[in-house]
Amino acid sequence: MAGLADAIELFVHLVSGSQSVADRTNVQAAMVVLYVLFGFACLCIWTKASDKDFSVTLTASAAVQLLGFVLLSIKVRATKSVAGISSKTLEMYALFFLTRLASTTVKSGYIPVDRSGRYVYQLLDVGSFFVVMQLLYCCHKTFKWTYQGDHDTMQIVPLIPPCVLLGYFVHADLNRSEFYDTIWAISTNIDTLAMLPQLWMMSKIGGEVQGCTAHFTVCIVVSRCMSLAFWATAYTDLADDGAHLAAKMILLANALQLLLAGDFVYYYAKAKISGKTFNVPAMFSSAPQDI
Repeated sequence: MAGLADAIELFVHLVSGSQSVADRTNVQAAMVVLYVLFGFACLCIWTKASDKDFSVTLTASAAVQLLGFVLLSIKVRATKSVAGISSKTLEMYALFFLTRLASTTVKSGYIPVDRSGRYVYQLLDVGSFFVVMQLLYCCHKTFKWTYQGDHDTMQIVPLIPPCVLLGYFVHADLNRSEFYDTIWAISTNIDTLAMLPQLWMMSKIGGEVQGCTAHFTVCIVVSRCMSLAFWATAYTDLADDGAHLAAKMILLANALQLLLAGDFVYYYAKAKISGKTFNVPAMFSSAPQDI
């Protein structure tokens, strides 16, 4: 009960608009409560808004992704700081959600085939988009003095044209529309590269990564594991439909992001198990460091 009281205290602190930094114990309690609420929400979706088909895995992927952004938002609001957060990654995700929703809200080719794909899947992405937008506002307005722009130096503009070109020339046709199939493929390519600026920033900082930022990254990785599992299952259907190359690209896109973040998750888990402070692995940093 003490933990619940601590979590409630944090939420009251946030709603009241207090300018003071929240107590760390309250933040940790709030994280636990959010995980419990997330588990309950997933149970509700499974029992009330799905046909209990394997395709609900894709909806679960979107739910875990939303959880990651919410955890990041709570961290920002509680600490009054966006230190360690890459605005470039948030911008990439904003573009990803816009392009993804442009396809999934109009066409049904790349959404779960069960009931969760009719509205829950899209609502989860809409929720993530709005959380991302308010995080961007925090980076450049609310807490802009804490934003570490000198470390968030990866250029993202050069990443966009290859995503567009690859999406145009290599895409499946589940939407039965050249335009909407291309839009979905572009969104997938952007999603693949979205975490690069965050990992780049972590390597530039080369120091301790705050817990909620790590939780966010792990949530994104778990989300991609679920997405990869879904598309691996759907690979045969895509290949039978004649989209052999596109099917391989979808699997590669999901696998690549796991590969990019794999070292981060390994060192995070190692630090948690050993009880040590978590630092970015030395291979990502320009300066030598220890875990």
